[in-house]
Parts: sequence; structure tokens; C-alpha cells
Amino acid sequence: MAVLFHILKFKVVTFFTPEQRLKFSYILKNIGTSLVYILFAYGTYLFTTSTIKYLMEDVKIGMFLLHRFIFVVLFIFFMAVNIGNIVVSYSTLFRTKEVEFLITKPISFTKLFLVKFLDNFFYSSSTLLLVITAVVFGYAEYFSLPWYFIPFAILFMVLPFMFIAGSLGSIILLIILRLSAKFGVRQVIASIALIYGSAILTFYYFSSPVHLVNKVFEYFPNINNYFGFLEHPFVKLLPNNWISEALFWISSGKFLAAGWFIYLLVITSLLIFLLSLFLAKKWYYRTWLVSLDLAADLAIKKNNKKKIFAFENSTYFAPQEEAFLKREFILFFREPSQWTHLAVMLFLITIFISSIGSIDAMILKAYNVYLKTLVYLVIYLFNVFLIASLSLRFVFPIVSMEGETIWKVRSAPLNFKKILITRLFIYFGFIFLIGQTLNFFSNYQFSLQLALISQLNTALVTITLVAFNFGMGAIFANYKERNPIRIASSQGASITFLFTIVYLIFLIIILFAPVSNYFDAMDRGRIISMNHLLLTSTLLAGLTFIIAYLMISNGIKYFLKDV
Repeated sequence: MAVLFHILKFKVVTFFTPEQRLKFSYILKNIGTSLVYILFAYGTYLFTTSTIKYLMEDVKIGMFLLHRFIFVVLFIFFMAVNIGNIVVSYSTLFRTKEVEFLITKPISFTKLFLVKFLDNFFYSSSTLLLVITAVVFGYAEYFSLPWYFIPFAILFMVLPFMFIAGSLGSIILLIILRLSAKFGVRQVIASIALIYGSAILTFYYFSSPVHLVNKVFEYFPNINNYFGFLEHPFVKLLPNNWISEALFWISSGKFLAAGWFIYLLVITSLLIFLLSLFLAKKWYYRTWLVSLDLAADLAIKKNNKKKIFAFENSTYFAPQEEAFLKREFILFFREPSQWTHLAVMLFLITIFISSIGSIDAMILKAYNVYLKTLVYLVIYLFNVFLIASLSLRFVFPIVSMEGETIWKVRSAPLNFKKILITRLFIYFGFIFLIGQTLNFFSNYQFSLQLALISQLNTALVTITLVAFNFGMGAIFANYKERNPIRIASSQGASITFLFTIVYLIFLIIILFAPVSNYFDAMDRGRIISMNHLLLTSTLLAGLTFIIAYLMISNGIKYFLKDV
């Protein structure tokens, strides 16, 4: 244990050690960053209380449906943490210089796995924990829960829930690498993807929100009662159900009834975490060797394989643009964490698109205008959040990924502005296509006017988010970090994410009244006026132009500064 605590001690020392000398500008920058975090946490707290108040007092969905809404959100959160941890863990556990250094020292593989797992978990989850803490504050405030509920919920509900997702991700990664040595990495990944897809579809099949809302409202106005008997027994086995059940009973004043579900969370998290350590003891070194073999085999196959987009093959582009495009393509797919993370995100997007049809049906069958507006905006917000996630993950690291060889680019007789704009346009085109596809499947059941305006708004939002992430990525560039996932989880990325959340809230505010008026006119059979929606699009266009111009120009300016 002495070795473990020695490593952890210097991890903590490194975390709190300033990256540069304590100059006034550095101190001012950190004070500004802290203020951003504090203001965002306070805004999240206010948003949580107002959202719960709106759902409970205006929409009147009742206690049970409110916590089933939390149940679905927690499932999405669980899958994001779990799948994301598989990709991130591969990078941190198998492809870092630190692991290559420590694995040659007299340290047990279990301790090494534990250190890197905790390092990865807390490094990538710090901002997420801040957001969740603010949400718990807002929840406790609305239901007038005692102050000690907040640390209790974080320690015994939120952290165990996240540990279950993270530990399962590490276990699945070890299994993938273990089986890849026997059956091939492509076959194993395809099988795992099929299992995940089946699990997600099974979840939505057994916990259909449309079916549950219809069943619960049959008991109207007694919708604050417990309706767990309406759900399939399958959902009782899920950790997100344990949290939503515990919150339901705690907010109802029946604390003892919540004890069993909290006990399940804590015990399950400990068992799965211990299982991950046991498998690490048995498999970590072997899987590390397998990762080396896979990387070598992949390099050999790439060299032997006929390349369609190789430098020796000419294209229709001009020579300089052709070199930029091929360089970006090769660098992206040469790094496994890039294309595997992209594949995971595309897989989740595909699952979301396949389930949108039933959600759209829920909007059309909603009982009042408020509920229709709420469900529609939640779907739109989720679309935008996916666009924001892609932008943060793949656009924010663009400048930093030039790495320590940036001096070669800076010293070459090249048009730097053209280089950056070309690279940015490659990612923008891809994210723009995904955004438009998501929006099409979310709106094809509505009128042509609403669908077209929504496509326009999504295009403007995509431009804004891509430009914003590009600019912030240049301002917080780190040319010494080679891992794009860690760049997208850095302090600068966290601040970018916080500002993105503020922007998403702004979108909900300006879209609420026009969308509500649209559904109200549709329910009453009146002529639907699109003036308010067009005015909103005009406002978004103006904001998009300002943000895109400022962030792209400042991004180029910071790139040209001395490194």
C-alpha cells in the first residue's frame, strides 16, 4: 500500500501545482475560471428548481412521472459514462507514457490499474460532479429536504452510480482486449456493439415513456401515487431505477423505504469495483501486451493495404488543399481513440434516431400544449447536445493536436489562416451533416414549415458551437498533450462546456414561446403563424454571425501568438 499511496500523493501534488509561475495574469485567469464555475453552478441550481417547479405545478406531471423522467435521464447518463469510459480507459490504461514508465517498476499491476482508473475517473468527471452537485442542491431546495441530504446523495447515490458505470466500462475493455487476441478485434467490437444496441433497444421497449404516460394518466388526478406496478420487472434491476426510486421515496418523506435502493447501489458499486481489480490482477499485463500486438498488427495492415486516400494518389483538389485533407484524414484514423470514440458516438446517435419515432408520437398525443412543448424542446435540446458533444470532442482539440511540431508549421511559408480554416471546415461539414440528419428525423412528422425552420435553426446552432469550440480550443491550447481525449477533458474544455450549457438554456428560453404558440394553434385548428419562429431564427442568425466571427478570428490570432 505504501507504493500506492506514494503514487497517489504525487498525483495530488501535481494536480495542485501551478502549471506556470504565479504571475498576476495567471492568478487573474484562475480567479476568472473559478468565477465561471461558481456562476454556472448557481445557474444550474436555479435552472433545476425552476424546471421541477414548472413540471410539477404547470405541466402537472406528478411525482411518479417526474422521477421516471429522472430515470430516463440517468439511463442516458449511465450509458454515456460507461461507453465513454471504455474509450478513455483504453487511452489512459494502455497508451500513455506514464503507464510505459510505471509498468517497468516494481509495482503490482493491480495497483497500477487502480491508480490509472482513479486518475481517469476523477480527471474526466470533475466538471460532471460539479453539475450534479448543483442539480442535487436544486432538487433538495424544491422538496425542502434537510441540508445533509446533499452530501449523503453525492456520497451514497451519485458516486456509487458513476463507479458502477466506470468500473463496468473498464471490465468490458479488459474483456474486449482479452477476446481480441483469440477472435480478432473487429469481430469482438462488432459483437459488443450488437450487445449494447440490443440492451438499449430492450430498455426502451420495456420502459416506453409513451406507454407509461398513458397508463399513469388513466388515474388522473391521483398521479402523485406510486405506480411502480405499471412497469416491467426488468427495469427494477437497473441502477438508474434504484436512484429514481430512492429519490421518489425520500421526496415523499419515507426515508426508510429508500434505504434498500441505496444499499443496492453501494453494495453493487463495491462488488463491481472489486471485480474490476480482480480482473486487472489476472489480465491487465496480458491485455497490455495484447494492445501492443494489436497496434503493431494494425500498423502492418495499414502499410500493406492499398490506400485510397494516400499521398501518392492524386485527387481533384488543389495540391495544398489535397495535402491538408489527406494529412487530417490519416492523422485522425491513425489514432485509435479518435475513430473508436467517433464510432461509439455514431452508434449512440443511430440508437437515438431509431427511437425518435415513438417520442414524436408522444408529442402528438400529449395531453396539453405545455407537455407537447416540453417534450419537443427536450428532444431538440438533446439533438443540440449531441452536436455540442461532437464539437467539444473533435473541434476543441484541433489546434492543440498540432503538438510540439507546431514550430514546423509556424516556420513554413504557409498561409496559417487557410490551414486552420481548411481543418475547421472538414470537421464542420461532418458535424453539420449529423446535425441536419438528427433534426430531420426529429421533425419529419410535423408541418413542412416547422421542419424547415428547425433545420435552419439547427444549422445556425451548429455553426455557433463549432466556431465557439474552435476559438476556445485555440485560447486554451496545450501543445504538450498528445491525447485528444484528455484535451477534450481539460480545464479549458470544461469552461467551454459550461458556456455551451448556458447557450443551450438560452436556446430553450427563446424557443419556448414560439413553439408553444405553434402547438396551441395546431390544437385549436387555427392558421399557424410562423412569424415568431422566423423572428427567433433571425435572432439566432445575428448571434451566430457575432460568435462565429469573434471566435474564429480570435482562434487564428491565438494560434499565431508565440508558443
